[in-house]
Amino acid sequence: MASLYDVARLAGVSKSTVSRVINDEYGVKESTKIKVLKAVSECGYVVNQVAKDLKSQRTNLIGVIVPRVSSHATAQGVDGLTAVFEQAGKHVLLANTHQLHDKELDYIQIFNQKRVEGIVFYATHLDTPLIETIQASAVPVVVVGQDGSMYNIPSVVHDDTRVGYEAGLRLVKAGCSNIGFIGVQSDDIAVDKLRSEGLVQALNQHDLTLLFHERSDFSIQSGYEMAKKAIAAHPILDGLFCATDRLAVGAIKALSEANIEAGTQVKVLGVGNDELAYVSTPSLSTFNYAFDKAGENAAKMLLNRIGGQGEEMSKVTLTFQGVVRQTCP
Repeated sequence: MASLYDVARLAGVSKSTVSRVINDEYGVKESTKIKVLKAVSECGYVVNQVAKDLKSQRTNLIGVIVPRVSSHATAQGVDGLTAVFEQAGKHVLLANTHQLHDKELDYIQIFNQKRVEGIVFYATHLDTPLIETIQASAVPVVVVGQDGSMYNIPSVVHDDTRVGYEAGLRLVKAGCSNIGFIGVQSDDIAVDKLRSEGLVQALNQHDLTLLFHERSDFSIQSGYEMAKKAIAAHPILDGLFCATDRLAVGAIKALSEANIEAGTQVKVLGVGNDELAYVSTPSLSTFNYAFDKAGENAAKMLLNRIGGQGEEMSKVTLTFQGVVRQTCP
């Protein structure tokens, strides 16, 4: 394997000059740089990235923490942020918590130990231990999906209250008066609390009350089980808003098994515009969230923090678009 000395001898310069070129230091003539880089290529010299990072005090590593890698939202978000980080010369380390809260705390600490330059954290909740761990991080952390701005944590969020409100209006306009909601765990403020609150606001405007609020996890199976339970308990159900598309797809299956036609007898809405929404039978009406833009915004916000910019409290709220398919106008 070629050494620094081999490169220096071939280029006709000192080892210190080769080192300065490799580390992109100031004060080397352009003609010398070209000569050294040509010698590096011809020798097949491989830069010791660890040593280079230690010298520059930069690792160019970004930690990304996600609750599950199977999620449509996660996949699109990671696609969005990696494009931004790669353009900035950063490399992404991905950690999957499997929705275990203790692992969230562990990974923030592990990434700090690994000397990442910053962390993007896809949050499903924000409790006191998590907030304190983020605030104690030696590197900046940007949260996606939950609003940490009141704790001076930069955040990228979706307009979850508004999407619940718009869902309520769509269901009422479609002729529904007995409307239920299938959400997720109560500590997920964005997906469960805010979306249900928006729904209730819309119903209250039309002198309607929420028929039920079932809670599940994010799986299709749990959407199926909660819908099956609700159908048995509330035969008057004619409108159903599900906090995610996967829950809605499970609910459509439960309705079909009960010989209830989704889209005619019971209108159904989801959130996210997952690919499953398009291929389900009947196809699912939903709201399109720009998950890729969330990732892009989080990456840009974190790069600004790493560069010493944007130190003030910041939050980006992304809009959404309604998607009309067969289960609701």
